[in-house]
Formats: sequence, structure tokens, C-alpha cells
Amino acid sequence: MPMRDQIYTTLNKLSLVEIIQLQNHISKTLTQRFERDISLASSDIVGSTSYFARFGDEAGRRLQQLHYDLFAESINETQGQIVDNIGDGILKAFPTVESAIKSSLRFKQLLQQSNFQLSPDQHWTTRISIHWGKVLTDNITFTGDSVNLCAKICSTAQPGEIRLSKVAFNELPSIFRLACRTLRSKNLPRTSQSIEMVQFV
Repeated sequence: MPMRDQIYTTLNKLSLVEIIQLQNHISKTLTQRFERDISLASSDIVGSTSYFARFGDEAGRRLQQLHYDLFAESINETQGQIVDNIGDGILKAFPTVESAIKSSLRFKQLLQQSNFQLSPDQHWTTRISIHWGKVLTDNITFTGDSVNLCAKICSTAQPGEIRLSKVAFNELPSIFRLACRTLRSKNLPRTSQSIEMVQFV
């Protein structure tokens, strides 16, 4: 009998109290094994809908691929990894906020070089957010409120901007903090939650 079937058979024999005790044990084990503090960076292409409408689906899809390829190149030597890629958005994970900043700055350099080779009407940009928080991860899947929060911070950023949560800012070395400007607290989209943020300038 497969292991999964054996587990289900055993579960069906447990009492209510035993199942609740097992749930508590599983939750504790899950947290101990898979919960980590990491830096998340979210990048979003600005104006992708109008780009698709103006240049067509094929050009729009090439833009999305270029976005991905430039970010993949930018995470070299940062121990970062791309963990999600949906449409015109990319989510990355890094061991430190400093490495997320370095990768984002490298990406902006690569994007500038890419735009230099394009006609002015095809120039594009992104908005980037960086957050520090707890996630559940097996280094393949990354889940948790921090993932959602990072994406919402990204949606508040201006074109070309790198925006950090105050929590992420607090994890930065002093020399990087000097390059940040405090922003007014802002309510995140589709939520009543207000959060302190800074702009990396």
C-alpha cells in the first residue's frame, strides 16, 4: 500500500482529540522546517497593457521575456532566485535586503542598456518593491503574507522607482540607508492596511 494511503487509513482511525493534537504537531513542524526570514523583490512592467495594444501580442510577449531575462541576469552573484513569473510581474527571493538592492540596481543598468538599442517609442520601464519578512518555503515554492505585501508595495511605486518597506529599510547597511528617502505612510491597494515605505534614490 502506498505511503499516502497508509496515512489516510491511519487518520480515519484517530479520535477527534488525536487529530487536533496531530494538527498542532504538524503546524509546529511545518514552521520549524520551512519558515524563514528572507528578502523579496517584486518587479512589474509599467504600461504593459498599452504596449500590447500598440505593438501587438508578439512584441508584448517579447517584452515580458526580456523583462525576465534581464532580471535573471541581474541576480548573478547575489544568491537570489526567481520564484514566480506571472504575466508582466516577477517575484525574486534573496538572502538579504542588500543583495536585493544590488540586483535591482544591476537590473536598472541592464534595462537602460536595452532601451538604448530600441527606438524611443519602444522604451519601457518597471517599478520595483523590496520587502523583508517571513515566508514558508522549500526553496521552490514561496508563500505567505510577505509575498502578498511585497506585490502590493510594488503597485504603489512610481515608474522607475525602487520602493522598500520600512522593515526592509531597517535591514540595510548604513551606507545604503543614506540613499533612501522616507515616504509618507500609505494605505495599500484593496486593503485598509497602512505601511511605512522608503524610496531608494
